[in-house]
Amino acid sequence: MDSFYRAFEDRYRGSRKLIKNRLTSYSPFLQPLAAKYPGGKTFDLGCGRGEWLELMVEAGFEPMGMDLDADMLEACRERGLPVEQGDAIAYLAALESDSHALISAFHVVEHVSFEQLGEIVGEALRVLKPGGLLILETPNPENISVATTNFYMDPSHQKPIPPLLLSFVAEHTGFDRVKVVRLQESPALRDAAAPVQLLDIIRGASPDYAIVAQKHAESTEGVFDEAFDAEYGLTIDTLIQRYETRLTSDISQIGGRAQQLGVRLQVVEGQLRLAEGRLQLAEDRSRFAEEQRLLAEQLLREVEARTQHAEELAQLASSRVVDAQLLHVEDRCRQLEAQLALAESKLRDAEARAQHEHGVAQQTYAHLQAVYRSSSWRLTAPLRWVSLGLRGKGLAPAKQAVKQQVKRAVRYAYRQPVLRRLTVAVVNRVPGLKARLVPYVAAAAASQPVGAASMHIRVDNLSAHANRIHASLVAEFDRLQQEKN
Repeated sequence: MDSFYRAFEDRYRGSRKLIKNRLTSYSPFLQPLAAKYPGGKTFDLGCGRGEWLELMVEAGFEPMGMDLDADMLEACRERGLPVEQGDAIAYLAALESDSHALISAFHVVEHVSFEQLGEIVGEALRVLKPGGLLILETPNPENISVATTNFYMDPSHQKPIPPLLLSFVAEHTGFDRVKVVRLQESPALRDAAAPVQLLDIIRGASPDYAIVAQKHAESTEGVFDEAFDAEYGLTIDTLIQRYETRLTSDISQIGGRAQQLGVRLQVVEGQLRLAEGRLQLAEDRSRFAEEQRLLAEQLLREVEARTQHAEELAQLASSRVVDAQLLHVEDRCRQLEAQLALAESKLRDAEARAQHEHGVAQQTYAHLQAVYRSSSWRLTAPLRWVSLGLRGKGLAPAKQAVKQQVKRAVRYAYRQPVLRRLTVAVVNRVPGLKARLVPYVAAAAASQPVGAASMHIRVDNLSAHANRIHASLVAEFDRLQQEKN
């Protein structure tokens, strides 16, 4: 069985490196102790694999370890640590008084009887120097999982020792001050704000603890006060309090949420009632819509009937419109026939007038030919020539001579009534010549005044055309007389 315990420790307690790292939790106590007793002796009961002895060497102490398990001691010897195999309690009892700075026992006291526990504490108080420390580490039964399950994994365990019992033993024995140091709790639970679950109450309290007891504490001049005043680890009471606080907060939140849910429930109930009202309204609207649909179908049938009747009326009206249009067309045809008859009558009248005008034109042509053959036309030929000469260009001296002759001829003709009448008749037939001779006639009248009575002498036996010429000359004479006056 010697090899069993070492194998068991390796599996369930943890590796050597892990245990050594955990033991650094005692540094706040070791540093001032090393300063007070540099190179001081230490004794470790049940040294096991020697993790604590190695740490003592590194801190500058002179350690010594003892254990009954030879296989465990072999691990210490492999590292050159000072150890002996034997009864550690008997070895402690044989040590000189006031000779050691530190006595320690890690996971030993749960393996011995209560009487042996008292002997260890009493002998440690004797052996320690003033200000020296006693460290006893053991599983913590405050952890429910440790107290009910894990503690009994080691078949050599006697019974768990509560922290209050172990600390009271040290105080009763005579140590000046005792500190309970709880160890190895979950780092996640160290934060006071971290939430605590029910499972954390069962196994979240520090699974190990130690008492650190000091002899003649007044001799240390307060250098250990900070280490002894600090709080270490987690108690189950702390976890329960945090759990209850969280639970109270959760309950409060649940109450608040319940209140909110109550308000929401009231709102939902109100909305449900509103929905029921809307449903009732929807049903009423549905019934109304159905009634409207039936009414619409009835109206549709009536509209279809009226549409059919309207189509029949439209067909009848269409036939009547066609008849009216036919009557209108017949009336229009009769009107066009009447207009055609009137046009034919007007055409006949136009043809008659055209025939008349043709006769008149023939008569006029015959009359013109007679004029051309008359003696007056021949007599006035010189006058026409003179007029044509007067219209020529570049003949200014000749024109002036001719104008003088014409003036004299006009004055002569103006004095002879017969020649005057003949001249007027001829000139009226030639408007251009008339326009040129009027000034000369006016000049002749000015040179030989002629009374208005002489100009207004009635000339008989003139044609209608000659009469018009004569009247024109008279009117021109009167105008000249008025301008002169």
